[in-house]
Amino acid sequence: MELTVESLIGELGLELVCGQESARTPVRWVHSTELPDPTPWLKGGELLLSTGIQLNGPKSQRELIDRLADHKIAGLGFGTGFAHKRIPAALVTQANKRRFPLFEVPYELPFIAITERAFAQLLDERYELLQRTMVGDVLAEVLTGHLYPEDLQARLRPFGIGEQVAVLAFRTTDPGAGAAVVEAILEREQVPSLVAIRGGLLCAVIDPGASSAGLVPMELARKIRAELAGRFGEVRAAASRAGATHSLRMAFHEARCALEAVRLRNGSAPEVASYADLGAFQLLLSLQDDEALGSYCRSVLDPIEQGEGEYGDELVRSLDVFIEHNGHWEKAASALYCHRHTLRYRIRRIEQLTGRDFSNARDRIEFWLALRGRELAR
Repeated sequence: MELTVESLIGELGLELVCGQESARTPVRWVHSTELPDPTPWLKGGELLLSTGIQLNGPKSQRELIDRLADHKIAGLGFGTGFAHKRIPAALVTQANKRRFPLFEVPYELPFIAITERAFAQLLDERYELLQRTMVGDVLAEVLTGHLYPEDLQARLRPFGIGEQVAVLAFRTTDPGAGAAVVEAILEREQVPSLVAIRGGLLCAVIDPGASSAGLVPMELARKIRAELAGRFGEVRAAASRAGATHSLRMAFHEARCALEAVRLRNGSAPEVASYADLGAFQLLLSLQDDEALGSYCRSVLDPIEQGEGEYGDELVRSLDVFIEHNGHWEKAASALYCHRHTLRYRIRRIEQLTGRDFSNARDRIEFWLALRGRELAR
């Protein structure tokens, strides 16, 4: 569980005086300070602990809250029983005004007890992050397509995955936090799995043959999506078909492409995307020759990347976003954080380099196929 002001004071039996709406902000670190302005030594995200020994009047108290709020500090724990018998009224008023998390630390509770509890949880978070990175490396390796079937199975065996695999894919606002939720659900359902983040996509490689009755990937994805949506808001989901372990790479791309295919629709998307929603992606997935697919993609995209040197990558990214937004200048420019005139220049330059014309439907399709195909051929 991610460390927040809310979770930390809940464990310690303390209560927020104000700032409840901001108390779920992640806490990056904990510091104690008596400086009237500690912000020059802070990066943001810290939880501060102070007895306010230098806060002698309402003006300095209000200024401290403003400085901390402006610097994106996570919250302030105010120790009473030292310089102040209770939290000063000006401090509370300004914290309420800024919606800044503020709580009282009674004299009986030493600051060290708070920092120890926080550091223990932060250490757990770092360890979990390290584990997730290692799992992500395993997924990246097995998706290269360069492993022999027996080597691939050896990589997956520690996760309890046997002779069958399916891939569940989720697009959410916070894949890092979502990964822990997905792992908990799969553990509860007793499903052997490998959960990792790949290209911003939250993925779960599961063994659908793990139970005697067999698992239906679509049903499992639907159940997980519902729980993720309850925590993180809008979540898109997809599931591949079950297949032999050596087909994992294809299963991953099937789920990812199904997710992409329904995103590109102008109408409503299904609750969980599947093979049936692939559309034109099915053509790309049916190509078994990575070299042939890569050759086609290079023929379309190399003039852009090689013709403009280092700027070529930015042109390709602009091309991808422009196509994703169906040629809508304002939306694509906003997604790229550039002016629409800048985007128009980039698209004209792409047309010059490739000899293609965006007003031509065939050329637009070729660009789209090359961009999507390159991801599959990597």
